[in-house]
Amino acid sequence: MKIFMLFIFLITNMTAFAKTQALSQLVYEIRNPETDSAHFRQALEKIGEYLALDVLQELSTQEKTVQTLTGGEARHQLVNETPVLITILRAGLPLNAGVQRVFPDAEVGFLAMSRNEETLQATVEYVAIPNLKNRSVIISDTMLATAGSLINAIKIIEQYEPKRIFLITAIASEPGIDRIRQYDPKIRIFSAAIDPQLNDKGYIIPGLGDAGDRSFGNKCFLEK
Repeated sequence: MKIFMLFIFLITNMTAFAKTQALSQLVYEIRNPETDSAHFRQALEKIGEYLALDVLQELSTQEKTVQTLTGGEARHQLVNETPVLITILRAGLPLNAGVQRVFPDAEVGFLAMSRNEETLQATVEYVAIPNLKNRSVIISDTMLATAGSLINAIKIIEQYEPKRIFLITAIASEPGIDRIRQYDPKIRIFSAAIDPQLNDKGYIIPGLGDAGDRSFGNKCFLEK
């Protein structure tokens, strides 16, 4: 029994180490200015998938028994809830696509926001959210920078009375994490990388640039 338990311990740690190495490689790819849009999106999707597997461990479970072809029975703890996925357009779309691989049957909601580059304040422009009452919610947004947009999103989501909220990001800033924790310490944050600071424009340093532009191309604004 002792040998068996040691084997499981080693396998568990090897798996965790492998995932850490994979995430490090993926974060390098999205930071690299030479990564094209297609590979940038692919890397974000994979990051979303890995982090969603971590969220999976936090969801409620129930025991299920299955009879195998040998006639024996095996007991397993299976997740017995399907979370609702919510993403913020447009930068969150590739990350959310990866989360959907883990939760393919989940309903998905969308929020659209624009940020004033002078005040760094976000304005909500579009809301399409399914029923969240007493359900777990996973918000995916590629960057957690100042946390202004995400706190706005959380405030909207809270009006729908969810059971709990998880946040998945590719890169988070330490100031952004602190601000989320100050707002609600119960919100669980899953991030592939944590960067130390923001610049005067509210961008994460070292970060990766504008995630939406990197994914889908540069925005073009009409002159007013």
